[in-house]
Amino acid sequence: MKRKLLALTFGILTIFGCSDGETKKQLSELKTELVQTKAELNNCSAELTEIKNTAENRFIRARKLLSKNNLSEAKIEFQGIVENFKGTNDAKTASKEISKIDTTVKQQRIDAERKKALGYKILKPTTRVKYGDLSLKFDKIWKGKRWSFDDYGHKYFLRDAERGNSHIMTRVSVTSENNNPTLPPILVYQMNNGELKYLGTQGYKFRRWKDYGSYLGNYADYGNDFSHSKTIPFNCGVELSNDDLKRGTIYVVLKKQGCFNRTKSDYGNPEITYKESSCSPKRILKVTDFDNDYILLKKL
Repeated sequence: MKRKLLALTFGILTIFGCSDGETKKQLSELKTELVQTKAELNNCSAELTEIKNTAENRFIRARKLLSKNNLSEAKIEFQGIVENFKGTNDAKTASKEISKIDTTVKQQRIDAERKKALGYKILKPTTRVKYGDLSLKFDKIWKGKRWSFDDYGHKYFLRDAERGNSHIMTRVSVTSENNNPTLPPILVYQMNNGELKYLGTQGYKFRRWKDYGSYLGNYADYGNDFSHSKTIPFNCGVELSNDDLKRGTIYVVLKKQGCFNRTKSDYGNPEITYKESSCSPKRILKVTDFDNDYILLKKL
């Protein structure tokens, strides 16, 4: 339709430019055809608008907006159904959806006011976290001088904190549906002047090995390989200054982002380790950060 309109317009312009070979009759016929074409275009536009605004299409747009949590725009679509299809079942359904949206918005306002009033006090620690393909069970989180790991039966390894320092440690079991997951960072923050300030990221160490040979890498330990074992236990830890740890309450936090990768080393033992890559934790955590990306595990 648009191409036809452009062709007619071009024809008229051509007649104006070449008057010696054209007649007034031809010009009149082209003008009449142009008017008819414009009328057809307007009719098509009106029909298209009517199709877009059927109750069915409004419902489709509204539910798509709801899936994106765009409540205000979804409500506008539902209101359009109520106003244009009064007395129908579609209007009744839309009215119910509007009531649900109003209830949700009201609850969100109450939650926001409560969060603002209570601040970080609203956060509740958890011992189990599930996101994506991972489930994590936190058995113990504590502060101490000695971090133990890599137990292979008759011997295990210790890392003693330097004088003036302590370890913040976590005993966690990770379950994965994926054969080679990236593990999330366990972070340590400190409450200082009303803000959660980043102190450090815990490292992952295997809790145990089948025996000394598997620890050395002489042969595989399927108990420490997600491609063979669904759940693997880890002992995690980070060494921090006691001066920092004493300045305020310690918050141990999980960030829902995989950034520790399984790595095979060419030297040193054990041969298999999990190494950090681009965890990028926020230096200051706000209460709103715990809505999606961060989870409180424990306060110390």
